[in-house]
Amino acid sequence: MTFPIRIVPVGPVMANCHLLEFPESVVLIDPGGDHEALLKLIGKRTVAAMLFTHGHYDHIGALAPLKERFPAAAVMIHRLERDFLSDPSLNLSGHFGINEAYTRPPERLLDDGDRIALPDGSELTVIHTPGHTPGGVCFLAGGVLFSGDTLFRESIGRCDLPGGDEALIIKSIREKLLVLPDDTRVLPGHMNATSIGYEKKNNPFFAEG
Repeated sequence: MTFPIRIVPVGPVMANCHLLEFPESVVLIDPGGDHEALLKLIGKRTVAAMLFTHGHYDHIGALAPLKERFPAAAVMIHRLERDFLSDPSLNLSGHFGINEAYTRPPERLLDDGDRIALPDGSELTVIHTPGHTPGGVCFLAGGVLFSGDTLFRESIGRCDLPGGDEALIIKSIREKLLVLPDDTRVLPGHMNATSIGYEKKNNPFFAEG
């Protein structure tokens, strides 16, 4: 990894927003709220892109005000979650009276295996990991995995919400994430960082014996 990563818990349930920092710009993964605090961290730089691991309200809450401030920022989300951005019943904000809605079309709809170019010439790889939501994804850059709400330290994402599927999320993690090198650093959408090797040994959903 050739660029610094800043982890900022934001929004009502402290979702982790990840700032990939470059000299003249930043890439945001899951800017879920507190846009004014994020603006202070961005400073005089611009936002090159905003990437979303999924479309729940606690991960998209700062999207609209940041897009107003940085209209050239490319919004990217898996194609199965395009409507989550604009539909409070899908992004769950309607359940809490927040009614979060972003009505512009995303600049890019993502698919499994897509590559996303970063400002320094490196790339993120999109890994489709359905289960928490139908279009949930993780982003892999070098030895770092941004796992959203798919894989947590000693846990997995909730599957009791609309569109959730526990058998599918376990399949996603087992077949697409646990095959990564053990030293892959995992930066989840909530709580603390972990690693693939640690989860193989300690995650109760996957640990053997």
